[in-house]
Amino acid sequence: MTQFSESKDKQLKEDASTYLVQRWEPSERQKPLVMVKGEGLYMWDAAGHRYLDFMSQLYNVHIGMGNRVPIEAAKKQLDELAYASPSYFSEPQVRLAKKLAQITPGDLCQTFFGNSGTEANEVAIKLAQLYREASKIIGFWDAYHGSTYAMVSVGGSARNRQFRGLSIFEEFKHIPSPYCYRCPYKKTYPECELICADFLRYTIEKEGDNTVAAFMAEPICSWAGQVVPPEGYWKRIREICDEKGVLLIFDEVMTGFARTGKMFACEHWGVVPDVETYAKGITCGYVPLGACIINKKMADHFDQKGFPHSYTYSGHAVSCATALAVIDLYEKEKLADRAAKMGAYMMDELRGMMERVPIIGDVRGLGLFMGVELVKDRETKESLFPRELSAEDKKDPDKNPMQYFTGKIKENGLIVGSSWNTSILRMMPALVISKEQIDEGLQVLEQTLTETMIKFSL
Repeated sequence: MTQFSESKDKQLKEDASTYLVQRWEPSERQKPLVMVKGEGLYMWDAAGHRYLDFMSQLYNVHIGMGNRVPIEAAKKQLDELAYASPSYFSEPQVRLAKKLAQITPGDLCQTFFGNSGTEANEVAIKLAQLYREASKIIGFWDAYHGSTYAMVSVGGSARNRQFRGLSIFEEFKHIPSPYCYRCPYKKTYPECELICADFLRYTIEKEGDNTVAAFMAEPICSWAGQVVPPEGYWKRIREICDEKGVLLIFDEVMTGFARTGKMFACEHWGVVPDVETYAKGITCGYVPLGACIINKKMADHFDQKGFPHSYTYSGHAVSCATALAVIDLYEKEKLADRAAKMGAYMMDELRGMMERVPIIGDVRGLGLFMGVELVKDRETKESLFPRELSAEDKKDPDKNPMQYFTGKIKENGLIVGSSWNTSILRMMPALVISKEQIDEGLQVLEQTLTETMIKFSL
């Protein structure tokens, strides 16, 4: 039985600060929590405080914590075959590759397995470059595809690219995402005629058709703020890629596996990519796994040429067995339908909250993949994040409303995706969430937003 105590919590936090490399940009004012127990949508820290998780941890535990289905599948596989060298195939690896070919759209048919979404995206880029014999990859500004050098380069997030001394691959280019709420072209849909999509054609032509291997993007751009593209956007992008002979890569690491109300987000628009990548929901975090699947034309090419790439743990038997069990659970429990239903309810409740909380500027999303953008003024859309502050003051909860909110909402017992340096709240709870839990979490959210407004006289 899990033991909780304030002294245990304090010691673990001290040891974490001493012995762990701190990820991203550490803040002295807000240390990470040390979690020791998870059950369903709830987590407990070492001191015994309970939190309702509206993040599915890192958008990946779609089926909640403590689900026996993946646990028993992993235990069974450990008894039968814990590991096989990538020089061989294992039965779970073969069965999972076949299953993915059956449930993915179009002619996506052959899979390479890695250990994470970052690895899956690295594989996708390497496959595209080798297939096209071209080096350039185009992606979105304000996108995230991982934190290795190549992924930081193709992901256009300024936050991740502008550290001193960090090397960026210059052959990776960028275009604006279809961020209608803050359109960089100052246009309004549909009068804009999807100028943001047409800018891809312009960029490919300026770079040189034969130099561009692929356009890579999430179907819903999370890092920019859960940006759902307008109708017709992905159809136009697909047409441009076909016209120019450029591959279309969809990063469905976050959006895949029932999260958006479809098994894969691209199904909302009837667009089939040439390459698609997965992680997170494929095993729901119970064990690590990433996957990159390619279409028949590319598969035929690499059947002849081979693919010069491998990992020690590629296609790990325990991971693949766990993924098979999780996918079976999605299908049996109809979790894509549940995500659509619960997501519609949660979005309606959030839009109702807008009437009471004026700092909510926009609510958007699909299924249980949603974002809330906070503003000081709805008319001007001025961000709640005070960009004018110094770097140190931005981390001060008495000066930055987003830093205050980020700490306060955890104190109030709710985990959402928030940070001191963005005005976007990300909410992607487990697909097994109930209406009662949605109501519970939204009550805490509204309470904390109200507390933030009062503190900063908003």
